[in-house]
Amino acid sequence: MFIFFMILALIFLIAGGIGLFYTNVNLGAGSTLWVFGNITFGVFTIVGIAVLIFLAMFNTEFD
Repeated sequence: MFIFFMILALIFLIAGGIGLFYTNVNLGAGSTLWVFGNITFGVFTIVGIAVLIFLAMFNTEFD
């Protein structure tokens, strides 16, 4: 489970980072799509970081 959650968190983190980069480079600041893109991909990034921090703090394997 630990490895599964780590891979899932890394997928969220990478997808969120790529989405934020794409949103901020290709869309005009202040447009509706820019705001929704930042909210959506920001949440993906925060969830990925939060899961990685949680796994780092409580890194015991449950058998």
